[in-house]
Amino acid sequence: MKKRLLSVLTALLLLTLAVSCSSDKGPVIKGDEEITMATVDQYLDGEIRFVDLRNFADFYNGGYIAGFEAVPFFDYLEGRALVRNNGWEFSEADIASKAILENVFGDKESAIVLMCASGTRAGYVKDALDSLGYTKVFNAGGLKDYQGSHRVLGDGEYSALSVLPAEVTMANIDSYLFRKGAKYVDLRNVGDKYSAGYIDGFEVVSFFEYLENNALVRNDGWNFSDADVASKAILQNIFGDKNREVFLMCASGTRAGYVKDALESIGYKKVYNVGGMKDYKGSHKVLGDDAFTLTLR
Repeated sequence: MKKRLLSVLTALLLLTLAVSCSSDKGPVIKGDEEITMATVDQYLDGEIRFVDLRNFADFYNGGYIAGFEAVPFFDYLEGRALVRNNGWEFSEADIASKAILENVFGDKESAIVLMCASGTRAGYVKDALDSLGYTKVFNAGGLKDYQGSHRVLGDGEYSALSVLPAEVTMANIDSYLFRKGAKYVDLRNVGDKYSAGYIDGFEVVSFFEYLENNALVRNDGWNFSDADVASKAILQNIFGDKNREVFLMCASGTRAGYVKDALESIGYKKVYNVGGMKDYKGSHKVLGDDAFTLTLR
């Protein structure tokens, strides 16, 4: 009898342990909880979707909370799933694609915790998801307020851009076009752009028609010296942030090399002389019209 009772008790214990293990899924979310950066650690082992809306670069540059996945607002959602018509004030007209939102965020009954840098993007996306019928979406706020123990530190340098080689030339420029924050400048005359063609993405800042005698004065041909800088203000106004990438080109590379020297002399760190249009064989050329002439008035 005792042996039989022991067998029954053992079976009950095993059943209890099995049930206990199968239901050990962390906190159950009802929808009325207050999940913030101060309390989010309590929920990280739950059956919850944790989404970081910052850009990929911010994720690895500034750090992140372990357990959150990156779904960048600016790098992915905006312009595809959502279009802001009135700043950060959400309206249903802002939804460009329900399909993308539902594909990314899944089951409308699932718990979803959103975060970003300060909570603004998270609040906006929460409003969008709420409008689609999601019932358990939380804005946890911004990483700047997180003091918990699941922080993964960023490296402070990652930019999400491929590392540039020592030289960017007409032979490889196609691999480095359209980089976020970069400046692409064609130093030829304005008329050359339309008569000889140009590389898509480069803007014309004419050396002879504007920079020379306004920002720069050549005292020794194409040999640059600091005395050639006539106006740092004009150069900085045109080329912007001194830490940005600047790609220069012209007809043969001579003007580009000279302006590169000038920019580096006033503190620009990432300036590349790509060379001359005559050597470009890539796929981003916009053909010119040989018959076109431009008369500046």
